[in-house]
Amino acid sequence: MVSNQILDELPSSIRQTINSLPEYQKSTFEEDYLRKRKSKALIAVLSILFPIQLFLLGRTGLGIAFILTGGGLYVWWIIEWFYSPLIRVPAYNESVARELLRDIHAAQSIQSFKAS
Repeated sequence: MVSNQILDELPSSIRQTINSLPEYQKSTFEEDYLRKRKSKALIAVLSILFPIQLFLLGRTGLGIAFILTGGGLYVWWIIEWFYSPLIRVPAYNESVARELLRDIHAAQSIQSFKAS
């Protein structure tokens, strides 16, 4: 069973897909998701103290532009204090969940193909 805390942070379409999985796949999803997701609090702290949050969220090009412009002369840096934890982290976590579900369905398809 996937915890309600995890389900609450994901869109309803992903929740429905997770709920349709067998129990062993739900536990696999939860373990992998907890390992790969990013914390809003951690990203908020990092965006203020050490602005490396864009690299951690897989936005390397944007992170390089951020550094080269000095955080957009500090304006972009201040915006990132709020934008990264509130917008970028949920989007990143949603993409992680979608990837994991895609991988679970691909593995399931391979297993059913081998069985036939």
